[in-house]
Amino acid sequence: MHPVRLIAIALISCALCLVAAPLAASPQAAILGEWWTEGKEGRIRFVRAEDGTYQGILVWGSNPGKDVNNPDPKRRNLSVLGSVLIWHLRYDDGAYVDGYVYNPRDGDTYRMDAELTGPNALKIRGYLGIRLLGQSQTWVRAE
Repeated sequence: MHPVRLIAIALISCALCLVAAPLAASPQAAILGEWWTEGKEGRIRFVRAEDGTYQGILVWGSNPGKDVNNPDPKRRNLSVLGSVLIWHLRYDDGAYVDGYVYNPRDGDTYRMDAELTGPNALKIRGYLGIRLLGQSQTWVRAE
């Protein structure tokens, strides 16, 4: 085969690999997938929302039950399983910031940030108003 033709085939193959590469290959998409909450009380699936931010959906819980503490009375009879509990996380300089997390245990919504501390460890920080007044957990990637 002619050397120019081999180079062209190699370049086309390389381009196809880049196009077909999964989104998770990019650093900002590393959060995608399922994560066990601390104590394995729940399992959250992070997905990318239409606006490019990330959201977390409760896909399993040790005792999911109904959303009885929801401030919206119309939602109190719905199961929390399948609910978006985390939304609007935006990737910025190695961390996920400016997000919100809904806590079905008390019906309140908190601010949150997250950061991967390893390939299978995610540090979550929920807070009221300022980060200093918050609580952190470490979640592990579900395999």
